[in-house]
Amino acid sequence: MKRLLSSLILALAVHPSSAQAAADLFERSIEELGELRVTSVSRRSEPVRTAPSSVFVITADDIRRSGFTSIPELLRLAPGVEVARNSAHTWTISIRGFNSDLSNKLLVLIDGRSVYSPLFAGVFWDAQDTLLHDIERIEIVSGPGGTLWGANAVNGVVNIITRSARQTQGSLVEIGAGNELQAFGGLRHGWKVSEQLAARVYLKHRSHDESEIASGHDAVDDWRMTQGGFRMDWERDTSSRVTLQGDVYGARLSELLRDDFTLGTLPGPDMPGEIDVSGHNLLARWDRQMADRARVHLQIYYDHTSRDIPGSFHERRDTVDVDFQHELTAGSRHKIVWGAGLRSTSDELENTLFASFVPDERTDRTFSLFLQDEIGLFDDTVFLTVGAKLENNDYSDYEYQPNVRLSWIINEQHALWGAISRAVRVPARLNTDLRLTAPVSVPGIEVPLYVNVLGNREYQSEELVATEVGYRAGLGSALSLDLALFHNEYDRLQTQELAALEPVGDPPQYFLLAATLDNLMEGKTYGGTLAANWQASENWRLKFQYAYLDFDLNLKEGSQNEGALGIAGNSPHNQAAVHSYLELPWNLDFYTGIRYVDRLPSLDVPSRTVFDVSLGWQPSERLRASLTVRNLNDDAHLEFGGGNLIERNANLKAVWSF
Repeated sequence: MKRLLSSLILALAVHPSSAQAAADLFERSIEELGELRVTSVSRRSEPVRTAPSSVFVITADDIRRSGFTSIPELLRLAPGVEVARNSAHTWTISIRGFNSDLSNKLLVLIDGRSVYSPLFAGVFWDAQDTLLHDIERIEIVSGPGGTLWGANAVNGVVNIITRSARQTQGSLVEIGAGNELQAFGGLRHGWKVSEQLAARVYLKHRSHDESEIASGHDAVDDWRMTQGGFRMDWERDTSSRVTLQGDVYGARLSELLRDDFTLGTLPGPDMPGEIDVSGHNLLARWDRQMADRARVHLQIYYDHTSRDIPGSFHERRDTVDVDFQHELTAGSRHKIVWGAGLRSTSDELENTLFASFVPDERTDRTFSLFLQDEIGLFDDTVFLTVGAKLENNDYSDYEYQPNVRLSWIINEQHALWGAISRAVRVPARLNTDLRLTAPVSVPGIEVPLYVNVLGNREYQSEELVATEVGYRAGLGSALSLDLALFHNEYDRLQTQELAALEPVGDPPQYFLLAATLDNLMEGKTYGGTLAANWQASENWRLKFQYAYLDFDLNLKEGSQNEGALGIAGNSPHNQAAVHSYLELPWNLDFYTGIRYVDRLPSLDVPSRTVFDVSLGWQPSERLRASLTVRNLNDDAHLEFGGGNLIERNANLKAVWSF
């Protein structure tokens, strides 16, 4: 969070056992992959092939074969997702631009629990983890999802869905070690409590070495994290399911921390220290299949998070969220989804001179109501989807987020879709309540100078109106294509408006430069993604991905914040990747991934090509070993401005299920 706050000144992220149900990659044809069902587009189950949105699925088999060991790394498997690693434990992740330490236009869900932080409207990626073997799939929607998921689902939604306890019976042990991810391991045990009730528990730990700074020396960013949890699924019959699950975690993150200072004196050098991160959550969900294809869903969760950054601030937050959803049909043409939600989040902040929030305690509530109707127009080939979400929050009062989508299922091989949507990013604590005072060094000025960044109680929601079109095609039994194009228009984007430089004292003891957050930027982005699946042979599958993005931003009348325009250069114009999955003799499989990421001109980060490999060996159904090397072609490289160098990483892993 120190990096997050500091960026305000600089502006002037499975191994199957015999009981698991998911099919292996090569047991699914290209056509069957198109029939994978997703829930993130319309909040009801539907095939990827017919979903009227840009959606991509990372399957459990993709996760297993890639050898990746964290959620941010797994997102590199999806087209158009901007994933940059700043240090051993920090990431910047976005979709369709605006990537930064303060990325705030992406909604992330883990089993229906939103992990967005109301402190800055983004995600603390260092605290998001689970046992990767238990992930069933990750659904990534590129484009606005505000109609169904609410504020902050502006440029995309990442929905991480884990397996039910019935699918993870038996025990699993994972151990691994490497040069960067030095030691990691996990334990999981699942069992049947009764014929109707299944349960599992898990525990995992990881310890990561430091990254490297530009001089070639070790950075101060090593870290270690331990997490555990449970899940219980009760099925009274095939039409009713109750789920109860929870997690608890704790982490220690090393970092150079700000020394204490007083106004009029410069602080000492940053010193090595540790950031304490911890939390726990508990979620309960009830799903009921009713008559006439109707379904009821009720979910409630509690989430506690704590983050202590010495010299910056300490945040403790408690969130309670209730979500209700009802699916029904009306006649033969209407598939209706409607629902309501209530969210309450309370925080306590221990302020410092560097960063303070006024008030230091706050409770915010959000109430929402949504309705969406999919209307079959012509013989189950043309569908019109209309919907809207109404939200009331304590920052911007009422927000209205509508969308209209049209899809044409030409035949089983071809589909077209288009959409127009409005989404908003509501203000966060950082936008309205922040008081940031930071010393800066200016050559030639011996009197201390401080920048004072102030939140704005009149800060408004950032707005997006998006136009999208897409085409999906199955070209025979061995090749599929998915093309999506978009044009986004943004209004009320964030700027920092400077006041005059003011001397304090006579003679001046120090100078103060105030900057107030405002909404005086607008602009457009446009681009698209292309994804292709090719079954080159019976035992070789290739995935090709390309994403293009361009910006056209401008300041509104009254703004002098030319630096705000630099956000356009934080995202690559071009990204491309080829992911290869090859089955070899002797129970071997070989993953190779080649990724190209264009330069980031605003951050002076050069383009890069990264080569990842993972060789897996499965001598029996219950035992798997793998060797994974990331950045094989590169000793170390920079991925984001102001970050550390990310070094080559190799690890060995063994997984035993029984």
